[in-house]
Amino acid sequence: WPEPLPLPQGLSPVKSLDPVMIPEPFRKWLMDISDRMQIPPDFSTAAAIVSLGSVIGRSCGIYPKRHDDWIAVPNLWGAVVGRPSLMKTPAVTEAQRHLNRLEAEARDDYQDAATTFETDEEFMKLKRAAINESIKSAVKKNDAAQIDSLRAALAELHIDAPVRRRFQTQDGTSEKIGELLNQNPRGLLVNRDELIGWFRSLARDGREGDRAFYLEAWNGNRGYIYDRIGRGTLDIPALCLSIFGTITPGPLSTYVYQAKRGGNGDDGLLQRFQVLVWPDAPTEWKNVDRFPDTAEKNRAWDIFKKLSGDIPGTIVTEEGSIPCLRFSSGAQSVFDEWREGLEKRLRGDHGLYP
Repeated sequence: WPEPLPLPQGLSPVKSLDPVMIPEPFRKWLMDISDRMQIPPDFSTAAAIVSLGSVIGRSCGIYPKRHDDWIAVPNLWGAVVGRPSLMKTPAVTEAQRHLNRLEAEARDDYQDAATTFETDEEFMKLKRAAINESIKSAVKKNDAAQIDSLRAALAELHIDAPVRRRFQTQDGTSEKIGELLNQNPRGLLVNRDELIGWFRSLARDGREGDRAFYLEAWNGNRGYIYDRIGRGTLDIPALCLSIFGTITPGPLSTYVYQAKRGGNGDDGLLQRFQVLVWPDAPTEWKNVDRFPDTAEKNRAWDIFKKLSGDIPGTIVTEEGSIPCLRFSSGAQSVFDEWREGLEKRLRGDHGLYP
């Protein structure tokens, strides 16, 4: 036998993220974060793109084909992979600053609305009490016309409780998240600093159904119904969840192994993390101490704020459907060419194409 060759050391190099791949309105903002923190731009870029996709959610889909009614929702799952002390969390936090600001503004709006509701509800109670007394008097007089009039007035004394808009949650049971989705049909981001905690929660005793729940939440274009003895029925018309977090290579390797070997781990959960980045650690460092690019940061905020509302130009083909856009002619050709190559490559792995 010849002398055995040594096993290769380390990991294969990863191609650096080309800034041109970052959407132009975010490019300078995200590259500024990368330069000031002296980290790869992959970290903040992945966090920003997934966060913005979750803000849009079901408020705007796209028709990938020119004539077909197939709808894709911009619902993304993402993760940042890196060893400890690579400043993953600070980079993600900075890129999600605008998402957190939307959450804070929504919380303040809800608290103001809740205070007003409490006051209005007290007035409603007094009005109901007065009408009830008038009904009693009308019943004693057997005044049918007056009774009908008062019943109608009583039915109109209704005020809807305010609903807090939510953009994200860090931790929640699938049942609670389902309730939040009923109040926020656009969708939510499950935002975990340590993604390994979320993975482990899917294997917890008594939570066996959570994995299927999240698998179905990835598409963002269908509903989900819980039926539980004791809890009744929870009907979620719009199931749309994004997921994002950070994770170290060691724990991730366990789930990659499970997905590759088949069995229960090969259910497509890990493959749903389309925006998963694991850049090489930088070999050089310099001290960069300057003010953030406020103009570009504010520009990014304006985009987050704008897309958290109604999306202009969308088409609603039928009542209750997701508002959608279609590709321009040039973009459609680019997408069709890319998809043809993708589908042939995927099917080629199974012998359907040479």
